[in-house]
Amino acid sequence: MTLTGGELLLDLLQACGVEYIFCSPGTEWTPVWESLLKRRGRGDTSLKYINCRDEILAISMAQGYAETSGGLPAVLLHASVGPLHGAMAMRNASTARVPMIIFGGETCEHCGDAEVRAQGWHWLGLLSDIGGPAALVKNYVKWSNEVKNRDALVDSILRGCQIARSAPAGPVFVSVPTEIMLRSGAGVTRPYPVATPTEPCVADLHDVAGQLVRAKHPVIIAERAGKKPGAVKSLVELADRLSIPVFESSLPYSASFPKDNPLYMGVNVGEVLREADLVFVVSSVTPWYPPAAGPPDSARVIVLDEAPLHERLPFWGYRVDTTITADIEPALAALVEIVRKKVTNKPGREERRQYWQARHDEMTARLEKEALSGRRARPIATRWFLRQARRALPPGAIILDETLTHTRYIHEYLAEPGGYIKSAYGGLGIGMGEAAGVKLASPDRPVILFIGDGSFNYNPALAALGVYQEYHLPVLVVIMDNGGYGAMKFGHQRLYPQGAAVSQGTYLGVDIAPAPDYVKIAEAFGAHGERLEDPGDIEAALKRGLARTAAGQTALLDVVLELTPPFAMPLPRD
Repeated sequence: MTLTGGELLLDLLQACGVEYIFCSPGTEWTPVWESLLKRRGRGDTSLKYINCRDEILAISMAQGYAETSGGLPAVLLHASVGPLHGAMAMRNASTARVPMIIFGGETCEHCGDAEVRAQGWHWLGLLSDIGGPAALVKNYVKWSNEVKNRDALVDSILRGCQIARSAPAGPVFVSVPTEIMLRSGAGVTRPYPVATPTEPCVADLHDVAGQLVRAKHPVIIAERAGKKPGAVKSLVELADRLSIPVFESSLPYSASFPKDNPLYMGVNVGEVLREADLVFVVSSVTPWYPPAAGPPDSARVIVLDEAPLHERLPFWGYRVDTTITADIEPALAALVEIVRKKVTNKPGREERRQYWQARHDEMTARLEKEALSGRRARPIATRWFLRQARRALPPGAIILDETLTHTRYIHEYLAEPGGYIKSAYGGLGIGMGEAAGVKLASPDRPVILFIGDGSFNYNPALAALGVYQEYHLPVLVVIMDNGGYGAMKFGHQRLYPQGAAVSQGTYLGVDIAPAPDYVKIAEAFGAHGERLEDPGDIEAALKRGLARTAAGQTALLDVVLELTPPFAMPLPRD
């Protein structure tokens, strides 16, 4: 059977298990659009198309969809300018290890023939780069390739999808000339490319199990385990059997341990590291910071990760004694099975559990006390708002967090395994798109995006609100509105406490003034908008917003918070 290149591209994506195509339009994708419409005419809707209005939105929406569904999305970008604009979102997906296949258009001819028309002067003068689009983004994706002919298109899509899914997962990029998509040729049928999980060495797991059982002051630090339910379950059993406290890393990508477990100890691991004799790091880029502030030289450090060497980072700097390269979910399950057979009622283990449970209870009481201390404050105190949000949000909700100065607080009060994603893991500006992708993949679960007012201004907000409206993706957007960029202000205060900015009360790079009317922006797209200033109305306002989203309408809540909350990001030890 003869197919155009556009038809072939769609057949190949379908063979690789792709269900959704996210597109920021460019004229080079007309052959693909024509092929999609021909499929629809035959009643075939197996490939679903989402028009995204912005490159960052397209990639971030694909990321949210992949994170939540486990599926492999495809993204179509306009030539040259599309990859350039979308590079930050690609970097984000790469850092977060989210698989997707991204296509950029280009042209390789400027002549035309009976089947292919010349693409136009703007392609020749404005949309061509030396090395092509693949060269523009090679540092921000896992694999980047330029297609030169029809055979290369087949190989690049099949191999690219396999590379994207293989550990460590991540985005791949393929640039495709329009001429190849326009020309007709033979169809191709290939088997679905399988990504093989990385298996651990059994002997290494026995060795690690032995070290964990023998340790007197062990510590577990996790970052990415929360993305895999089986990994969380195994981590809980491992900690419970051996009475090991579990901390989360400096900037958690997910929530890796239940907060009501008495062995959960939050993120402040610095003091505990000084006394540790064994540190078990589960899939974490920055288990503590700076790297030199780790455990004593006498302690053993064990790392379990799909990519434990972090080859794409120019500097990592952490000392590691034992490395296990494996998919953390089956590896933790196998480790727990070994520990079950090794564990005995070793003296001191129950006392260790009681000690950490007391520490856990102290931490929980402190968080409650800090929240209650601001219950009447105006502007609204951050901790009080999040404490009340925890009471208002329904079970099963998915929380995305695109903040900086509020990240630590959101994680402390709201993050739970299976229901938390640290958005903008590699750069601000993707949260609204990511939330749309999460909602697309989980239509029956409430999706709440907590976003700083600074982050909101970085996002393609108009395009995102348009996508929420067009595709009926009701998201509750909660703007943590502290009037500007708190991280910038803290930089002034921390680095120059006696400097000109502090003494004059004037800060550069901080204020968002005059602030836009966020409520009216939401209303322009048919969304419900509300500004919250009363600390006594928090639960009710959130429930009003959730009721709107449950009824199918996006809601935006502009929460006016204290102007300069204490900085909540992890800091180096001075």
